[in-house]
Amino acid sequence: MEAWRKTAVCRALLVLLIVVSGVTVSIAQNERCWVNDDGHHPICVTEDCVMTCRDHGHVDGRCNWPWGFGDGRLLPHCQCLQANCQ
Repeated sequence: MEAWRKTAVCRALLVLLIVVSGVTVSIAQNERCWVNDDGHHPICVTEDCVMTCRDHGHVDGRCNWPWGFGDGRLLPHCQCLQANCQ
């Protein structure tokens, strides 16, 4: 019985690892489709960001919070989704 549980847990962890790694790759690939819309919004507000991005020919807009101090931003900034980006 114990061997069966161990095998089941190992398989479940393997499936979980595969699913998580696939989602991570998908997110990383899609992140390059978003470009910063600097200059229009000092502090990002989602509705304004979406409207500005669409007015400039982009598909969508979002407020992106930085995950560190690498880009020198402390507040959320507007990013636009490029059209036809794979």
